[in-house]
Amino acid sequence: MRLPLKNVFLVLFLQMNLLSFGQVIESKLMVDTSTIVFKDTVLNFVFDSISHDLGDILPENNFIVKYFKFIGDEPIIIRRAWTGDPHYICEYPTEPLIPNKIYSFKVCFCHQGRQGKMIKLMGFDLNDYERITLVFKGTYLPISNVGN
Repeated sequence: MRLPLKNVFLVLFLQMNLLSFGQVIESKLMVDTSTIVFKDTVLNFVFDSISHDLGDILPENNFIVKYFKFIGDEPIIIRRAWTGDPHYICEYPTEPLIPNKIYSFKVCFCHQGRQGKMIKLMGFDLNDYERITLVFKGTYLPISNVGN
């Protein structure tokens, strides 16, 4: 039995998409966590920083990785990450947090075509209905008119 060529392509397309998008992929970064300085405490979390000055922002800087440690005794889960902009927390732990373990989270930015100052609030909603707010700020470098 021979399948028409379009059916073969359809089957291949579905297999590739289901295999690549059918699961949550968390990156495991190799970082020496002994060098991280935790300086900001919010609720039962300590962060390397809750206010982040990105300085001069280049359009190519599309993400940063930040760290926190849960220091509470009661089980807690990050229910969701929130933001009001195309910049968002794109990776964070979704399992129950273990006390004194260091976790990373990744913030993805959409800098292309933006100008002026950036001040963005985003953060985490916890399963105990508390909210953690993080601040990201910086300045977009002027768009050059090279070639005009």
